[in-house]
Parts: sequence; structure tokens; C-alpha cells
Amino acid sequence: MNENEAELMNEYFSTKEIARRNVILKQLAVKYPENAKDFFLRAFKKERYLDMKCTALRGYAHYASEEEVETLAKKLLELLKKIPAHTPYDYQEYEQMRSVFLLPYLAEKYRYACFDELYRQLEKQYNDMPDCFKGIFTLDENGNAYTLRDPDEVDRSMMAFFESRGQ
Repeated sequence: MNENEAELMNEYFSTKEIARRNVILKQLAVKYPENAKDFFLRAFKKERYLDMKCTALRGYAHYASEEEVETLAKKLLELLKKIPAHTPYDYQEYEQMRSVFLLPYLAEKYRYACFDELYRQLEKQYNDMPDCFKGIFTLDENGNAYTLRDPDEVDRSMMAFFESRGQ
């Protein structure tokens, strides 16, 4: 591990800024610094947003055995299944986890059954959402976000959805 990576890891745990932690986590999840297994495990446990937990899992999977990864994937699956009950249209989490940066990458690279199960559940929940919440943005292979639909069109379609439900 080089000095810059060590500094990033220290900054990750010292900052309260979620956006900054997310940037650091994504950077390290594609670099795979030496001896970072514990960092990614601690990051997985620290984060409450599923996409960030999934990013930490991506980093962790590089170092860990399938059995170790499966433990975290099962925890992530439990949390994922709870989303519809409290946030039925959680497209932000779903879009990021569905991106080439996260679950499709993990499922293809490692071919672990736990990643396939996690991805199937994610797709089920995503497909259960109304279309106005789908295909809004995604992440590229480095975790950088980009829009897929015009933001004004997204706003209009969401407003129309909620108006049709009397909300």
C-alpha cells in the first residue's frame, strides 16, 4: 500500500462527509491497495447506504474467500429486501447497485452464487417499481455517475405518477 492510499483510508474513517467517503471508497475499490481487506470489511460495517456497502463488498471480494464474501452478501441481501417496506421507490440505491460498477461486475467476475442471488433480488425489486423511477442514471466501470434520462423529463414523470395516486 502506498502512502496516498493509506492517507485515503485514514481520511475515509475520519471524515463525516458521506459524499467524500463515497468518492474514497470508489477510488480504493478499483485500485485494490495491498492489505486492504480489513479496510473494506470495516467500511462495509460502517456504511448504512446499500450502494456504499456494495462498493465496500466489491473491494473486500478481491481479498476474501467466497465464504467470507458470502457472509457479507447475505447481510446485504437482508437489507435489500427491507427497502420496499420503507422506501418503495429507492431508485438511487437500485440504479447504482445495478450499474456495471457493482453487482453485474461482482456476479461476472467472481461467479459466486451469493452475488447471483443478490442481483436477482435487486432486479426483482427494481422491476417492481413504476417505470418513471427506472433508467434515470447509472455508474460507469469506475463508479462515476452519469444521467440516462433528461432530468426535467424525470421530474415531470415522477410528478405525474404521484398526482395520479393523489399524493
